[in-house]
Amino acid sequence: MRRMINGVRGSVLAAMISFGAVSIAHAGLANDVPSCYAANKIAAPQPQYDHLIYVLVDQTVALDPTLQRSVLDNLLPLLQAGTKFVVAEFSAFSQGHYLNVLHSGVIERPLSASAEGDVPMSRLRELHTCFQQQVIYARRLALGTTAQVLKTGSSSLDRSDIMMALKSVSSAVAQERVSDRVVFVVTDGLENSSVTTFYAHNAVRHINPGAELKRATEGALFGDFGGARVFVLGAAVMAAPDSGSRSQRNGYRDPATLMDLRRFWEGYFMRSNAKLIEFGTPALLEPVSW
Repeated sequence: MRRMINGVRGSVLAAMISFGAVSIAHAGLANDVPSCYAANKIAAPQPQYDHLIYVLVDQTVALDPTLQRSVLDNLLPLLQAGTKFVVAEFSAFSQGHYLNVLHSGVIERPLSASAEGDVPMSRLRELHTCFQQQVIYARRLALGTTAQVLKTGSSSLDRSDIMMALKSVSSAVAQERVSDRVVFVVTDGLENSSVTTFYAHNAVRHINPGAELKRATEGALFGDFGGARVFVLGAAVMAAPDSGSRSQRNGYRDPATLMDLRRFWEGYFMRSNAKLIEFGTPALLEPVSW
C-alpha cells in the first residue's frame, strides 16, 4: 500500500493541479472528484456509476497499524471506474464528535466503443488521460481521508452510537440507483449509548442478542440499506483494562461472547434490509468485494 501511494504521488499532484483543489467547505456534500466529461465538454453516459462503496469509521476505535493497513488494502480494489465512494466518521453527538461525511466522489464510467466513435480523436485522447488522472485523484482522496480518520481513532471517547449512525446513513445508501451497494464499517461493534451498552466492568459484556434486538426495536434504531452487503472490521477491539481477571487484562475475548456479538449484528442488518457478509473479529477473513 505504501509503495502504491508513493508511486502515484507525482501523478496525483498533477491531477490535483489540473482538476483544481477540492473546497474543504463543501467536502462530502457533493461529488468531490471533478468530472472528466464536464472538463472536456462531452455528454456523460448515464448512469455514470453502478457501484457504491460506503466507508463508515467509528472514531471510538483505535486500530493497530496492521488493521489500519488492512482497511486501506480492502478499500483500494473497489475504487474503480463506475464507482461512487463515500467516507464518513461517527461516534456520538458529544465531545465535539458526530456523524460527518468527509468526502464523496464518483469515478466515472468510460464511453462505450460505439460512443467513442462520435468524439474527435484529439478530445478522446484528452478524455482518456483525464480518466487516468481521475482514478488516481479519487483513490488518493478516499484512501487519504480514511487513513486520517483511522489515525485519530481514540478509545477515550465515552459514547458510541453505532446503531443510530447506521440508521442515519442507511437511507443515503438505499436511495442510490446502483447494482451493487457495499457498506464497509470499521467499528468494534460495541454499542455504548442511551439505549444499551455492550460493556460491563471495563470489558466486553456477554450480550443476549434477542434482548438487544428488542431494545433496538423499542429505540426505533433499524434502518433500510436497500439490500446492501455489509463488511465489519475491528469487532470487539478495545484497550485491555488495568483491572479485572488476568484474561480481561490480556484483552481476551471468549468465543461465546464474540459469537453472540456477531448474532446481534446479523440480526440488526437483516432487519435493516442488509446482509452481513463478513464480521472481522477483528480482521477480515474474507476481503471486501462487490
